[in-house]
Formats: sequence, C-alpha cells, structure tokens
Amino acid sequence: MQNPNLQTVSEEIGMDRDVTTWALPEGAIARLGRAMVGPLESSPDGKYLLIGTWIGLWWYELATMKPVDLWETERGMVSALGFSPNGALLATGNWDGGVKVWDIQSRRCLATMQRKGDFDLASELVFSPDGQYLASSGGKYDAVYVWDIETSEQIAKFTVDEELQPRHRATGIPLTFSPDGRRLIGATPENTFSVWDIETGERIAHLIGHSFSLTALFLSPCRKFLVSADRDGNLRKWEVDKLTTNTPIPVVTSLPKTINWVQYTYSSDSILIAAMVSGTTITVSDVENNREITTLVHTEPIKRVRFLQKGSQLVITGTDTIQLWNVGESTPQSPPIRGHTSVCGAVTFTPDGSTLAAGYWSGDIHIRDVQELKLQTTFRCEGLHMTRSIDFSPCGDKLAATSYDKTVRVWDFGKPDASPTELTGHQAVLYAVAFSPKGNLLVSADAKGVLGVWDVEHDYKLRLFTEETDWIWSIAFSPDGKSVASAHEDEKARLWDIENGEQITELTSNRPQDVAKYKGDDRQIQRTLQWLKKGSEYKATPKAIAFSPDGTLIAGGVFRELRLWDATTYKTQMVICLPHGCWRAEALTFSPCGRYLVSGASWQGTDKVSIRLWDIATGENIATFWSHPTDIQSLAFSSDGTLLASGSLDGTILLWDMKPYLC
Repeated sequence: MQNPNLQTVSEEIGMDRDVTTWALPEGAIARLGRAMVGPLESSPDGKYLLIGTWIGLWWYELATMKPVDLWETERGMVSALGFSPNGALLATGNWDGGVKVWDIQSRRCLATMQRKGDFDLASELVFSPDGQYLASSGGKYDAVYVWDIETSEQIAKFTVDEELQPRHRATGIPLTFSPDGRRLIGATPENTFSVWDIETGERIAHLIGHSFSLTALFLSPCRKFLVSADRDGNLRKWEVDKLTTNTPIPVVTSLPKTINWVQYTYSSDSILIAAMVSGTTITVSDVENNREITTLVHTEPIKRVRFLQKGSQLVITGTDTIQLWNVGESTPQSPPIRGHTSVCGAVTFTPDGSTLAAGYWSGDIHIRDVQELKLQTTFRCEGLHMTRSIDFSPCGDKLAATSYDKTVRVWDFGKPDASPTELTGHQAVLYAVAFSPKGNLLVSADAKGVLGVWDVEHDYKLRLFTEETDWIWSIAFSPDGKSVASAHEDEKARLWDIENGEQITELTSNRPQDVAKYKGDDRQIQRTLQWLKKGSEYKATPKAIAFSPDGTLIAGGVFRELRLWDATTYKTQMVICLPHGCWRAEALTFSPCGRYLVSGASWQGTDKVSIRLWDIATGENIATFWSHPTDIQSLAFSSDGTLLASGSLDGTILLWDMKPYLC
C-alpha cells in the first residue's frame, strides 16, 4: 500500500472547528477540555501530531498546531500508538487491552484484537518490518502478544518464566522486532530483556546487564545494533546478530541525579542523541561522543518530551500546554496546543448560574463563562496540587478550594489579581470544602476525619472538631445551615451540629427489612432481598453525600446502592439498587427543584460510564446518559436546573441539557 496523503484526514470529513462539539455522547451539548494526554506520535509524512487521550485520538496539524480530527471515541482511553513501516496503517491500544489497526487513508478499522488479561492495558505497539504482524506488550509482564494483521489471529504469545515474575507492576514494556522480523525482543522483569522466536515460540536469549528496569529498546539505523535504556539512564548497545552470546557495549553508565526525564533517538545522520529534562531545562546531547548539542529553557515545568522527525523536533508537554521545538532554535514554535488537562476533580456553578468553575488534580482551577464557554481566568494552587473539592460562597464573590498540601485557599472575585487567602490548620490532606448557606462559615474535611469550621466574617478564625477517624470523602450543609453531613471511609455517614461540633447521629448503613423501600434494578433488588433473608450484614463506604434542597432528605452513594435517609428521623426512607455497570455512585447532586437525584458512576467494564437521573418519589431511573469513558468525579446543576455539568477522571467536563427532563 502506498503512503497515503494525510491531508485527507481533515478535508474528507469537514470537521467543525468548534472542538467542544466533536464526538459528543447523546444528550450532551458541549465538552470542555480535550482530556488527559497519553502517547504522542507524528504522522509518517510529518504533517500531523497525534495525541492519544482518554477520550480518543486527536490529530493536530503541525504547521498550525490546530486540531483537525478526533478518532477512536467509541471507547477512548488510548494508551499506545504505532505506525506501520510504510506509514499506511496505524495501531491504537487502550487501557482495557483493546487493540485496533486503522487504514489511515480511508479512516477504516481493519482489525480488532484484545489482550487477554484483566484490565491489561496495551502499553507498546510495534509492527514487524514487513508490516505483516503487530506485537503488543501490556502494563504488566505476564504476556506479549503477536497478531497477524490480515486475519486478526493471534500467532504467538510469549510469557516470562515463573522465577522472573516481577515484584511490582511496570508502567510499560518496551518491544522491538529484529531486522528480519523473525524474532521479537522485549523487556522482561528483573532488569532484563528476552529474545523470542516468533515461529517456534521459543525464548532463545535472556540478556542481563542493566541494574534498573528497561524503558526503551530500539534498533540503530544500520540495523546492526540494538540499543537498550533503563530508568536510571544507563544505555547499552548490542550486536543484533550476536544477541545470544555477546556482551553489551556500555554507552552511558548513568545520568546526572538532577535529570528527571530522558528520551533517546537516532538523528537523520545516525547520531544517537538524548533529550534530558531537568526542571524547566532540556539539554539535547550526542550520547556516544558526550557532546552537548543545544539547550532550551522552557517557560513552565516540563512533564514529558518526545522526539519527532528523526530527532529534528521535540514535543514538549508542560503544565497546560503542548509545544513543538525545532531542535537548535532558541524558543519553541508558536502557538502552543492548549486544552489538555489533568483529572477534573470538582465542578460547580456560581449561585446565579453564569459561571462554571472546575478544579483539576494539577492544582489549576478554570473559571468559564457559561454562555460562551470561554476560559476567563485560571487560579492555581501551588504546592502539592490535586484539587478535589471547590465551592462558591452563596453570593458568588468567593471561591474556596482544597489541596493536598493541607491548605484551604479562598479567592475573592472582587480582587481577581490578588493572591488567595491561605487557610492552614489541618494536619492531613483535604478532600472536601463547603460554604454554609448564609456564607458566614466555611467547612473543610481532611483525610484524618477532622472537620474544620472557618469563621468567614472574622478573618477565617478556625475551629476544629470531630475526633480523628478515617478520611472524609464528602460533606454537605443542610439548607438551614445548622448541620453538616459527612461521608467517611470507615463505612459511616454522620451528621454534625455545626454550632457546638457534636455528632447528632450516625446514619444507619443497615438495610431496611421493609421490601417496599427497595427500588431500582429488579435483579439487584432480588439479590438484596435474598441476602436479607439469610441475615447477611452489609456495610459499605459512602463516597458521596448530599442534602435535598428542602432539607427533608439526605442522599448517599454506597456500593451497589443509593441511600435516601429521612433528615428528621434519620431512618432509611429508600434504597435504590443500582444496575450492573454503575455500582459505584461516587458523585451525587439533587436538582434545584428537589424532585430528582443525579448519580455518576465509576467505570465498571462499559465503553462509557453512566450518569443516571432518578425520580426520588418513585425511585425510577427516568434517564440515563452514557457519558465519559471513565469515572465521574463530580456533578453540579446550574441554579435554574437547565444545565448539568459532569467532571471526569478523563480530564474533561460534559455539559448536559436537562430541560427535557426536569420541572
């Protein structure tokens, strides 16, 4: 097959330039963000940059750094990419172990394969030199698969010996074919690599020489040498024809301790080069001659780098940008790619519904205008990052956020350029934060089960209460502001008097005997009733908790169930049994009218994760949205109930039109 003209990628489908509407699930009206970044590759013709993400495969035009297409959105969760030697085929792998082969010119999937291990992600995809076979390693050392592209049949499977079983899971298993395609070379545990005969399935060599796990295996341009690299930067060269007998040639014994990332490749003139990252500095060096070629000081911390175009370019992934650097130039190419973010840990609307805030595990908080969906400003939590909870004050002039550095930060919207107020006093990382309905108090919860109450009107004076138990996942104020509900890791949900700090009650986790209180999935209801007949005790950790707007109900998400407690008697009023595929409801929110409850699930073997709308009077599931490819972290309604925002582990936010469903 001839190398295709990849210009057809964008021209044939005529994609709308508004990427917020690309490949949306049914019911969604916009997607904010382009998802977490995974593998990076350039197209063989040098025109496109491919970025594998958790929602699919993005194609960017390298000349402009603009997106032109989005592939593989049915499942997403792209973990590996690989082009065939002639550039006509592309292999994609995902976190579930699924592997696909695509004809680039027609955009057609030619073959689908599957790694057999449970959740065994495809971490490396390599074509044989003739393009006939595709090999895949996973996220662990248990197996390397080889498939015939034309038939999709598995022709070989290689596993390591029992004595070589690793002590810990690897992040990726490097692979390469021998120049004649008859042998496969792959990393194996205990800092080694092996050579397998594809036809016989025999391991014909097991090579040592490294003191750390391998991160790369690749052939020299002359195809006479194999280069192996480990995570400490040690480099070895091996004669390909003598892999079963020869001793490696040390190239680099170790890297400076200040180096935190390194990438190797051969340049167009066959020089072995390395890109070494230290903080914000990238140094490109001739490895074998120990000669520095060039240095770039970047404007932000560098997450990773990747060589393109035979070492003439580098892709640099920063905190919130992806940039292309022509090696040797003084600055990266502009404009950068923006919009790829880390996990979205929290979403919330301002009380008037005009603004949406999103907190990310990177420590960034994005503020957007709801009408135009444009990013207005970004707040940053310095320190240990990982923002998991944010909340607006009732009048919308303050935004509070948690962080893993045990600090609550509060931004004043009337002073957009001012630094946030930093509230310290907790002795553990923070998981949740909430303003009281009157805005005079701010409550924070930490990983030791301690609640902190901050007096907003008196310079955030702190009062800590509750004994140390286990971390608190979620908190919610009662509408009258007199009590706070908390969901704990120790399989308990509790209610606290906010004025005196005393526990009012512990919400029961026991299942009620009254069968009429069970609603939801019929199959799960029958299982639950059988357990009750057997007298089986059941305890589960509530991961999310919420008060209804009128204060009469408290909702909690536990494994396999949604619980509704009466907020006056504290007894279980209803148990909604969840269907398979959404057993872990870790995000909850009531509609503003109070008639409906929305639950967001964690991933459980489905292509997409469900968001479900429940009628709380009947327990009926009146709508289901198949949304993100992985866990829902947070849900929030706009004040008028017309919009629902869902933030996900995939790093994006989906906006849903709720007008057809709600009052």
